[in-house]
Amino acid sequence: MRYEAPLVPALFRRREKRFSVLAEIVTPDGPAEVWSHCPNPGRLTSCLEAPGTPLFLSPLPFKPKNPGGYRFRTEQSEPLPGVRVGINPNRANVLARELFSDPEADVVPGWTHVGSEVPYGNGSRIDHLFRDGEGRLVYVEVKSVTYREGERALFPDAVSERAVRHLSELVGRVEAGDRSLLLFVVQRADCRVAAPADLVHPAYGEALRKASKWGVEVRAVRFEPETDGIRYRGEMPVDL
Repeated sequence: MRYEAPLVPALFRRREKRFSVLAEIVTPDGPAEVWSHCPNPGRLTSCLEAPGTPLFLSPLPFKPKNPGGYRFRTEQSEPLPGVRVGINPNRANVLARELFSDPEADVVPGWTHVGSEVPYGNGSRIDHLFRDGEGRLVYVEVKSVTYREGERALFPDAVSERAVRHLSELVGRVEAGDRSLLLFVVQRADCRVAAPADLVHPAYGEALRKASKWGVEVRAVRFEPETDGIRYRGEMPVDL
C-alpha cells in the first residue's frame, strides 16, 4: 500500500480525547504545533507514550465544513529508532484487501472478494466477505495490531467488548456452515508472534481460544510501515 501523498515528519506533544494528537511540525517559518486526527481509539501502548516520539502525518484536504478542522491524520509513530508503527487502524482493512487480491502473495489462493462492510450478525458489519475455491462464504474480520511486548504482537491494547462480540458472531457463521477468519494485521515489523493480550482483556483471550476451538480460523500477517507506504513481510504464527 502506498500513501496518497508524502508523509509529514512531526514530533508528538500530547494526546487529547483519544482522537486528537498535538504534534510539532517544521514549516518555512519555523516549528509550529498542529492538531492531527488520530483514528485509533486504543491506548497506543508501546507506540505513542513519550513526548518527543517521532510521528508521520498525512496531509488532509482543506474542507471548510470539517467540524474537527484537522489539517493532518496520524499515520505512523517511531517509538524505537528505526522501528515505525502504523497506528491508523483504518489502513488494516486496505492492507488485507490488497493482500488477498495479490496472486504473488499466495495467501488465499482461489478466493473471490464478494464485498466489504457487509451487514451480518447482531447489527454488525463484516470487514470483508469472500467466497473460497469450494464456493463457501468466508467472513473475514480484520484487527489492526500495534501493541508490542518483547517479540509478541498483542491484541487488544484496551478492553474491547465489541471485539468479544465479533468473535461470537464469527462462531455463528461457522455454525451456519460458512467459514470465518479472524486476521490480525500487525503494523510493525519488530514482532515474531501474535497473541491475545490476556493481561489487558482476559475475556477476549478466553473468547478467542473458544472461537478457535469452534472452528474460527485465526491467522496473523505482518507489515512494515515505510516512508512511502506499508510493505507486506509475510505471515507470522499465532500463540493462543
